[in-house]
Amino acid sequence: MSAQAKGKRAREGRYANYFEVGHNAFEFYVDFGQYDPQSEKVQMHTRIVTSPVYGKLLGETLASSVQSFEREHGPIPLNTEELDAMEMVRESLKERRSTRNVYPDTSQSSRS
Repeated sequence: MSAQAKGKRAREGRYANYFEVGHNAFEFYVDFGQYDPQSEKVQMHTRIVTSPVYGKLLGETLASSVQSFEREHGPIPLNTEELDAMEMVRESLKERRSTRNVYPDTSQSSRS
């Protein structure tokens, strides 16, 4: 497979509504998973490990993306006394289920 063909392959996307972050003397790691409100359990599925330099860059990039998001969509609530994080996860899962088939099927060409 050519380098150009490899670059055009779709990357696998995994939904995560739960994460844990840790570090040791040489690396940072972020574990991603999915919280299931029915069982109230988390199924971890992906671990990203990176150097401290790239961990810091990831944090700065994420902060910049959050600022951009808030400019477009308004502030993201963070008051944990008023915000039940698990309820937010449950709501996001409901929303995800309701929008699952929003995108049209583009696998077939249109006929004129």
